Amino acid sequence: MIRKYKDYIILLASFLLIIFSTNINRFLYALNNDLDIDNITNDYCVSLESDYNALLEINDFKNDSELNLIMSKVYLRDIYSFSDSLTIYKGSNSGIEEGMAVINNLGLVGVIKKTDKEACVVELITSKNSNISVKINDNYGILKVVQGELVVSDLQASSNISVGDKVYTSGLGNLPGDIYVGEVSATNLNNTEIEMFAYVNPAVELKNINYVLVVE
Repeated sequence: MIRKYKDYIILLASFLLIIFSTNINRFLYALNNDLDIDNITNDYCVSLESDYNALLEINDFKNDSELNLIMSKVYLRDIYSFSDSLTIYKGSNSGIEEGMAVINNLGLVGVIKKTDKEACVVELITSKNSNISVKINDNYGILKVVQGELVVSDLQASSNISVGDKVYTSGLGNLPGDIYVGEVSATNLNNTEIEMFAYVNPAVELKNINYVLVVE
């Protein structure tokens, strides 16, 4: 219940920022008359509105989900490890532990890799170290990154997999099953034609992510 109220407080604060954004920019203009106040105001409002809408979507998903979820804003995204990890504001004090799944309203984002009291590191599914058990229809394989692409390996050559098939976590590892990952974009066989590879388009736009949900 306390967590739920915190989410609504965050939503209210974001809404108030949008309302008062004009006054904030008037203050900046008073400090420096050379500022392009119209562009600053417009860019700032667009950014706040986008962030607010993302928060609404993920909060609605959290409230409708049957999973026990902890919501957090993304705290840090290092440009040198942009495809590998991100840091969020919540940590062990919020009940987060290593190995927990991280999602948003669209699908799987990654896995908790390292925790601190007030923050933790999420290893993204696009990390070069990613290794996640998944299923496509009745076929099971390992999701990893190969030459910069998300690929499901360890599939039998006879697997009945087609472009557009959905990919979910299998539930065989530490992660809960049936978390949506993305869909198959292409398939091919290895050189010996005994193993199939399925290329995956992730459901989550990982280049632009502001809020996540940790699955307890």
